[in-house]
This record gives sequence, structure tokens and C-alpha cells, in this order.
Amino acid sequence: MTNPRLEDHVVGLELQIVELVEQKQRAEVQGRTEDIKELERQIDALQAEMATSAEVASADGARGETDDAEVAAPSAAEVTSESSPGF
Repeated sequence: MTNPRLEDHVVGLELQIVELVEQKQRAEVQGRTEDIKELERQIDALQAEMATSAEVASADGARGETDDAEVAAPSAAEVTSESSPGF
């Protein structure tokens, strides 16, 4: 993924899913079947949104789109040649 906003969105979705899964597990332990169904619906919706976001990110990457916020990092060879003492 090269779009920071899309990356942030996906991370947010992941966090929401984790929270809902934990809530679902608590509901299962407490026998709250109606809550379990609602939480499963919410989890499914977020997973579908995450899949759509991943497809968009994949398509962006395939087109070679980049964001201005990206920074070109030096290669490993450049870093080691700059930091090694000249003996």
C-alpha cells in the first residue's frame, strides 16, 4: 500500500474487528445469543470493507501509484558504504 490514508483506514478496520471479536467472545461466555448475532454481522461488514480496501490498495500498487508522502530510502549498500570506516 502506498496511500497513507488507505493504510490508516485498514489499520482502523483491523482494530475495530479485534475489539468486536473480543466483545463476541465475552458475549459467548455470558450466553448473550442476540448480541453474538449482531456482533457477527458487524464483524462480517468490517471484513468486507477491509477486503474492498485491500483490493483498492492492490490496484493502486499495480498501477504504480505513489503518494507524495513517500520518502526514498537509501539502499543497504549505500548505508553500509557511508557508515563503514575507510581503512
